[in-house]
Amino acid sequence: MSKVLIVGGFDRLVSRYKEEAVRLGCQLCHHCGHCNGGKERLRRFVAQVDVVFCPLDVNSHTACKIVKESCKKQRKPAFFLPRSSVNEFKRALSKWLVRKGKGHEDACLPEA
Repeated sequence: MSKVLIVGGFDRLVSRYKEEAVRLGCQLCHHCGHCNGGKERLRRFVAQVDVVFCPLDVNSHTACKIVKESCKKQRKPAFFLPRSSVNEFKRALSKWLVRKGKGHEDACLPEA
Protein backbone atom coordinates (compact mmCIF):
# COMPACT_ATOMS: atom_id res chain seq x y z
CA MET A 1 0.00 0.00 0.00
CA SER A 2 1.41 3.36 -1.02
CA LYS A 3 1.79 6.07 1.61
CA VAL A 4 0.96 9.57 0.47
CA LEU A 5 1.46 12.89 2.23
CA ILE A 6 -0.60 16.00 1.80
CA VAL A 7 1.01 19.13 3.21
CA GLY A 8 -1.40 21.83 4.23
CA GLY A 9 -4.79 21.80 2.65
CA PHE A 10 -7.82 22.76 4.66
CA ASP A 11 -8.22 20.96 7.99
CA ARG A 12 -11.93 20.52 7.28
CA LEU A 13 -11.03 18.53 4.14
CA VAL A 14 -8.51 16.11 5.67
CA SER A 15 -11.14 13.40 6.15
CA ARG A 16 -12.16 13.79 2.48
CA TYR A 17 -8.52 13.60 1.32
CA LYS A 18 -8.18 10.43 3.39
CA GLU A 19 -11.39 8.99 1.95
CA GLU A 20 -10.11 9.46 -1.61
CA ALA A 21 -6.68 8.05 -0.79
CA VAL A 22 -8.19 4.94 0.82
CA ARG A 23 -10.59 4.51 -2.10
CA LEU A 24 -7.55 4.46 -4.41
CA GLY A 25 -5.71 1.97 -2.20
CA CYS A 26 -3.36 4.38 -0.41
CA GLN A 27 -2.68 5.44 3.15
CA LEU A 28 -2.80 9.19 3.78
CA CYS A 29 -0.53 11.16 6.08
CA HIS A 30 -1.19 14.85 6.74
CA HIS A 31 1.12 17.64 7.82
CA CYS A 32 -0.55 20.97 8.60
CA GLY A 33 2.09 22.88 6.64
CA HIS A 34 3.11 25.13 9.54
CA CYS A 35 6.88 25.36 9.61
CA ASN A 36 7.51 27.46 12.73
CA GLY A 37 9.58 24.98 14.68
CA GLY A 38 8.35 22.15 12.48
CA LYS A 39 10.73 22.13 9.52
CA GLU A 40 12.48 18.98 10.65
CA ARG A 41 9.14 17.31 11.35
CA LEU A 42 8.05 18.03 7.77
CA ARG A 43 11.31 16.55 6.44
CA ARG A 44 10.68 13.41 8.52
CA PHE A 45 7.16 13.13 7.10
CA VAL A 46 8.56 13.28 3.56
CA ALA A 47 11.03 10.51 4.41
CA GLN A 48 8.20 8.18 5.46
CA VAL A 49 6.02 8.38 2.35
CA ASP A 50 6.11 7.45 -1.34
CA VAL A 51 4.76 10.71 -2.79
CA VAL A 52 3.97 14.24 -1.58
CA PHE A 53 1.12 16.58 -2.55
CA CYS A 54 1.46 20.25 -1.68
CA PRO A 55 -1.36 22.69 -2.50
CA LEU A 56 0.06 26.10 -3.40
CA ASP A 57 -2.99 28.13 -2.40
CA VAL A 58 -2.64 27.46 1.34
CA ASN A 59 1.05 26.78 1.97
CA SER A 60 3.82 29.21 2.71
CA HIS A 61 6.83 29.62 0.47
CA THR A 62 8.89 27.98 3.23
CA ALA A 63 6.70 24.86 3.35
CA CYS A 64 6.81 24.50 -0.44
CA LYS A 65 10.58 24.97 -0.45
CA ILE A 66 11.07 22.29 2.22
CA VAL A 67 8.86 19.86 0.28
CA LYS A 68 10.72 20.57 -2.96
CA GLU A 69 14.18 20.20 -1.42
CA SER A 70 13.30 17.14 0.67
CA CYS A 71 11.66 15.33 -2.24
CA LYS A 72 14.57 16.10 -4.53
CA LYS A 73 17.12 14.92 -1.95
CA GLN A 74 15.14 11.75 -1.20
CA ARG A 75 14.21 11.15 -4.86
CA LYS A 76 10.48 11.23 -4.18
CA PRO A 77 7.81 12.61 -6.48
CA ALA A 78 6.12 15.85 -5.44
CA PHE A 79 2.97 17.34 -6.89
CA PHE A 80 2.44 21.06 -6.33
CA LEU A 81 -1.30 21.49 -6.68
CA PRO A 82 -2.75 24.86 -7.75
CA ARG A 83 -5.66 24.43 -5.33
CA SER A 84 -6.31 22.46 -2.16
CA SER A 85 -9.60 21.01 -3.41
CA VAL A 86 -10.39 17.33 -2.96
CA ASN A 87 -10.85 16.96 -6.73
CA GLU A 88 -7.41 18.44 -7.41
CA PHE A 89 -5.86 16.00 -4.92
CA LYS A 90 -7.80 13.04 -6.35
CA ARG A 91 -6.78 13.95 -9.90
CA ALA A 92 -3.08 14.23 -8.99
CA LEU A 93 -3.08 11.03 -6.91
CA SER A 94 -4.78 9.12 -9.74
CA LYS A 95 -2.22 10.49 -12.20
CA TRP A 96 0.64 9.37 -9.96
CA LEU A 97 -0.87 5.89 -9.53
CA VAL A 98 -1.18 5.49 -13.30
CA ARG A 99 2.44 6.64 -13.78
CA LYS A 100 3.48 4.20 -11.11
CA GLY A 101 1.83 1.43 -13.12
CA LYS A 102 -1.27 1.08 -11.03
CA GLY A 103 -4.41 1.85 -13.02
CA HIS A 104 -7.71 2.91 -11.49
CA GLU A 105 -9.09 -0.63 -11.82
CA ASP A 106 -6.47 -2.21 -9.58
CA ALA A 107 -5.78 0.81 -7.39
CA CYS A 108 -7.72 -0.74 -4.54
CA LEU A 109 -5.73 -3.99 -4.57
CA PRO A 110 -2.81 -4.23 -2.15
CA GLU A 111 0.64 -4.18 -3.70
CA ALA A 112 2.51 -7.48 -3.89
